[in-house]
Amino acid sequence: MNTKFKEKYGPWALVTGASSGIGSQFAIQLARKGLNLVLVARRKERLTNLAQDIEQTFPVKVRTLAVDLTQPDFLKRIKDATSDIDIGLLVSNAGIMYIGSYFDHEPEAEMKMIDLNIKAPAVLTRYFGQKMIDRHRGGLIYTASMLGFMGTPYATTYAATKAYEIAKAEGLAVELKSKGIDVLALNPGLTKTEMTADYDFSAMPMKLMQPDQVVRTALKNLGRKPLASPGFMNNMANWMTKRLMSRKMNTKLFGYFIKKAF
Repeated sequence: MNTKFKEKYGPWALVTGASSGIGSQFAIQLARKGLNLVLVARRKERLTNLAQDIEQTFPVKVRTLAVDLTQPDFLKRIKDATSDIDIGLLVSNAGIMYIGSYFDHEPEAEMKMIDLNIKAPAVLTRYFGQKMIDRHRGGLIYTASMLGFMGTPYATTYAATKAYEIAKAEGLAVELKSKGIDVLALNPGLTKTEMTADYDFSAMPMKLMQPDQVVRTALKNLGRKPLASPGFMNNMANWMTKRLMSRKMNTKLFGYFIKKAF
């Protein structure tokens, strides 16, 4: 299994937002499958510590790059750091979530969320995706969200950015299949990460999942289907929202629960 995975998606994987949560779990689980890693995030010390732990545990190489993906020079720095290696798997995981009334957020914060959640993955997809097309193999993973399946009051911009990633993954999965590239949008429900730590989601009908469970779902489904949601309760909720409830009902219901979180 790991040999086939490495042949298809190796020898190197690049993971953004790798310093904690889902991103760090992607790094660990990809290293377990034998892929060398380029870990990208803002916090240099965390990246260094994670890289050291991985290299001491698995027979892989790890490079780190402390860079802010909302800054205009981020692609040049990533190009420079990867010019001599072959990236076979891009995991666009970095993201921001702001919860609250839309007009209570500063415009700069909204634009930063759009830049990080949409623009950065798009730029990286253009660059590394073309290289994958040239070699006729590879994989693209986008960390989206179950909130991307509907308009979500009090998480309006965040949900919209994740809807973009879902639609992009579905489209690219078809476009790139004949070119040997697999595409997946991972759609977690609530997950125990730094992103959710500042909010109280106790009113939600499902418990927060652990990042390792979420990542296992992504790697299991890469190459099998374009969308994956981890956890029985999340999949049940996903089925209900699509089959039993109207879009208007979904929006009102999720808005009700999200409003209780802040």
